[in-house]
Amino acid sequence: MNQGDRKRNIQLYLQLIRVKQYIKNGLIFLAAFFAGTILEKETFFRLLTGFAAFSCFCSSVYILNDIRDVEKDRRHPVKSRRPLASGAISVKQAAVAGGMMLTAGYLLLSLTQGEWFGKAHAFVFLYLILNAGYSFGLKNVPILDIMILTSGFLIRVLYGAALCGTWVSNWLYLTVFMISLYMGTGKRKNERIAEPGWETRKVLQFYSPSFLEKIMQMSMVLAITFYSLWSSSMADRNFLASYMIWTVPLVLAIVMRYEMLVEKDVYGDPTEIILADKPIQILVGVYAVMDMGILYGKHGF
Repeated sequence: MNQGDRKRNIQLYLQLIRVKQYIKNGLIFLAAFFAGTILEKETFFRLLTGFAAFSCFCSSVYILNDIRDVEKDRRHPVKSRRPLASGAISVKQAAVAGGMMLTAGYLLLSLTQGEWFGKAHAFVFLYLILNAGYSFGLKNVPILDIMILTSGFLIRVLYGAALCGTWVSNWLYLTVFMISLYMGTGKRKNERIAEPGWETRKVLQFYSPSFLEKIMQMSMVLAITFYSLWSSSMADRNFLASYMIWTVPLVLAIVMRYEMLVEKDVYGDPTEIILADKPIQILVGVYAVMDMGILYGKHGF
């Protein structure tokens, strides 16, 4: 095998494990960031190791789903270009890669021993069970398919909180859930519009674009409402944290920009949308810097 072939194989396997999707795992750092503990050396190392472990688990789930859907993906205008559907990687090779990622995930997770290690392990198990069920048929059950997609984001936040022994407030929990529901529903809506014949995703026959649009709008409004209540409650911690309420307009701008992009994107994949749009990346960056200044300033945590 020459250097060119090796490089191509590496690229194929990186596509198979969907490295781009690891951006979602940034939610693992969320609880510690807002708790003011993310800069602690031990906490950061534990979260970083936990991030790597969860990324491996995610890859094993993606591979399982691709194996289950390989025939349908070959008829899909976009998914047919994936390594497994295109035939660039065989089912056997993909299964071996999935097993290796699962093993690597557990090995990395074992390095994150802490007070709440058992809870973190339980969230990983829940994530794997839900997504295995999704791959083996729950994806075809209306409403439940969207709820499983939504739960994946929420589990990431709770898993990260468990790793560093912190807690997630009720308002933050509801905010994350509603934003996740908004994104998951938006993805389904665009899939429904792009695939009116439901050739590759049976569950789309149960949804109308108008129904999904209503769920999107409801979850968007509730997400902003819950975030406003959460940021307002931060005033109870210290004076500087009370300025979190000033981030609400910025969050609203991020959501509005995302909504504009979803309207244009054919399949509405959150990761692809965020990675392809500079303005939304800048808005998120400004939000992160603003939060750092408020939460970690001289009189912050």
